[in-house]
Amino acid sequence: MFQTILKASSEAIRLFCIPHAGAGPSAFRGWVSDLAPEIEAVLVELPGREGRFSDPAYVDMELLVRDFTDAVLPYVDDVQEFAFFGNSMGGLVSFEVLQAIKAQTGQEATHLFVSATGAPQLPCPLPPVASLSDCKLIQEICRRYDGIPAEILADQEFLAAVLGTIRADMRVVESYVRTGIRPLGCSITAFAGERDRTVSIGEVEQWKDQTSAAFSMVLLDEDHLYLQSARKQLVETIRDTLLNANCVR
Repeated sequence: MFQTILKASSEAIRLFCIPHAGAGPSAFRGWVSDLAPEIEAVLVELPGREGRFSDPAYVDMELLVRDFTDAVLPYVDDVQEFAFFGNSMGGLVSFEVLQAIKAQTGQEATHLFVSATGAPQLPCPLPPVASLSDCKLIQEICRRYDGIPAEILADQEFLAAVLGTIRADMRVVESYVRTGIRPLGCSITAFAGERDRTVSIGEVEQWKDQTSAAFSMVLLDEDHLYLQSARKQLVETIRDTLLNANCVR
């Protein structure tokens, strides 16, 4: 589940990083070294991609969250600070996992960072695509997110192999039931791309209703996918937020 080799305890603040649909740990290239040593970036590797390419991808949010929570629980406790960063689909997964951790243990994260995703109480703003033909699915993913690199599009065999994971991830998002959601007790920072054609700034701003603590929003001069192009600003914001919170505690 985690590309990072975790110890039972660590003095660093532990930050679980969950990428967008279809992506793996490489989406966070450079983050581990950029955040170390005070922050331990834990890169989440869901099945169906990169090192777990042969494992079937989840198609259901509830099952994904259940298994993810079981994997995370041994590495969160009352002593060590922990936080989550979720990009696009990863933002919704992060929120649900933190809800599950809170329900099972009563523990709250130090902070939740969400990026390029609307608040969980909002309906899915776009028509479903998971059931489209391969050709139409590819066209729609490219149109909405520019989410398939040119080198993959040029390799038809590899494209066919990764398309199953993309389709599965879209099923997770599109079947996600947004009902009965209670706010978290941790603060939330939401990142939004000012040129994002998929998720509006207003939809990102609604994350303010999902915390009983502080909320802040950071606008980036970016489109939808910006983990690398805006890496410096993202990492600096995360570092400042977590280290300042840790000093306060």
